[in-house]
Amino acid sequence: MATAWDYIAIVIFIVFSAFFSGSEIAYASVNELRLKKAAEAENGNKLAKLAYSIYSNYDDALITILIGNNLVNIASSSVATVIAIDIMGDKGTWVATAIMTVIILTFGEIVPKIIAVQAAFSFTHIAAVPLKALMIITFPIVWLIQRVLKALDKLIKKEDEEPADAITEDDLETIIDTVEDEGVIDEDRADLLQSALDFDDVLAYEVITPRVDMVTIDIEDSFGEILETANDSGYTRIPVYEDTVDNIIGILHLNHFYKMLAEKQDGFDIREILMPVNFVHKTMPLDDVLKEMKRRQCHMVIVTDEYGGTMGCLTMEDVLEQLVGDIWDETDDIEPEITQTGEDTYDVDGDMRIEDFLDEMDIDDRDFDDDNATVGGWAIEMLGDYPKVGDMFEYKNLTVTVKKLQNRRVVLVGVKVWPVKEEDEEEL
Repeated sequence: MATAWDYIAIVIFIVFSAFFSGSEIAYASVNELRLKKAAEAENGNKLAKLAYSIYSNYDDALITILIGNNLVNIASSSVATVIAIDIMGDKGTWVATAIMTVIILTFGEIVPKIIAVQAAFSFTHIAAVPLKALMIITFPIVWLIQRVLKALDKLIKKEDEEPADAITEDDLETIIDTVEDEGVIDEDRADLLQSALDFDDVLAYEVITPRVDMVTIDIEDSFGEILETANDSGYTRIPVYEDTVDNIIGILHLNHFYKMLAEKQDGFDIREILMPVNFVHKTMPLDDVLKEMKRRQCHMVIVTDEYGGTMGCLTMEDVLEQLVGDIWDETDDIEPEITQTGEDTYDVDGDMRIEDFLDEMDIDDRDFDDDNATVGGWAIEMLGDYPKVGDMFEYKNLTVTVKKLQNRRVVLVGVKVWPVKEEDEEEL
């Protein structure tokens, strides 16, 4: 005859089932970096260290969890069957099976797993001590099962089987976003990691100082003209051309020029002090450009187009800024590329990189189809011709208006950001 202890036993078994199910999903979904950081902190508590230890041996923990979960589920079903048969006779077996299936699925599986996923970090700490104790108790069984699994693995694994694919770039981006959202790293470090990840996707032409903005010296310029150019530019290295900017013949280092000017007051030919010029094609990835600069020990390269003409120049500072962000010195005029002018309205510099602009606007650039590197170039492409002030176009939830032109070049646009409709959220 069933007693109160039988009912209490069922409740206890269901609680254990919930514990095992929650532990399984918590340790499977917890953020490893956050758990490791908590365990390695100087003032980290013992629970954090124990939780990370279990996480590091998840295969053993999982076997323990599955053994325990199956035992308590079988036990609860058996006790329930005994009670049902005592009350209802032979029909009780089917009734007990139906009722316990619903109870175990609801309170022993679904509910605890939902809770554990939402609070995985906390759940791993709560479960650490009892789970570790159970792992010690079940060690002989776990050890035996591991040996069997390894033997089966060797038996079924093909000798020519290739290893699983390495982690993808999208996976790394997701990891960076996750650890930033969870506070493991701050925004600056996340941006630095993202820049490093994107570095080899950036091409030389995307970050150059374009030809029209280059400061150059004609080989025929007088010393006075060279001095004026040098003083106005604030640069230490200036490309020197002969006849046309498409024919760059060297790089003038102004320190060498000033030194020579002091030593030879009667004049000299600046060809004597020109440094060799190095060229790279516009489609060379930025990481390869950096390697070339290091190999050639130069701080400036000239970027050429498909016809061999000068497209622009690229300095070591330009390359490094793609990794660490803008590098300012005392000669730079610090002007923001985006200025908020009102509620959801902005003025955007036409020379801003299009990828940076889309990132600031929280728009996914993976399906962005445009070869232009800057916002200004993108505006010209979207409008289909050289625009006039006031011309506008729409892209996703943005309205872009041309606000300022300079020599057929878009130097400033206005951007209005509209609320995103629910059906369009996934497209962004």
